[in-house]
Amino acid sequence: MLCENCQERNATSFCQIKVGDKVVQKYLCQQCRATLVPNDELSVNPQFQIKNQYCHNCGTTLKDFVASSYVGCEYCYIEFYPIIKQALHGVQKEIKNVGKMPQRFVTMQEIEETENLLEQAIANSDLLQVNRLSSKLKQLKGDNHA
Repeated sequence: MLCENCQERNATSFCQIKVGDKVVQKYLCQQCRATLVPNDELSVNPQFQIKNQYCHNCGTTLKDFVASSYVGCEYCYIEFYPIIKQALHGVQKEIKNVGKMPQRFVTMQEIEETENLLEQAIANSDLLQVNRLSSKLKQLKGDNHA
């Protein structure tokens, strides 16, 4: 992603800059960040400005993390979770990665779930459910082999 200020260099940090009464959020390169955020003031949400917050495993400080957007070790994700969560909400809709699954695996998973439900319906002697699930299973298997 390019710096939103100069449009020349890669953005390395996400900043919230107060301009008058407004707070502007921007992705900036190191040079523009140094220019727009004087005295290396951290522009994160005030509730996360905790003095001397650092990773107890590797020593990465909150200041280092916010400036570079890089963690020092896997334990930094635990130490800086509130800030990481806030940043992810600003960038994407969900913070949980659900990934993608090829359609054939989705169909195979659906067939397996339907077979399990069919077995339960047979055990419960629920004939309506058995008929419905049998039809669905036949359709899924027909689509899967086509």
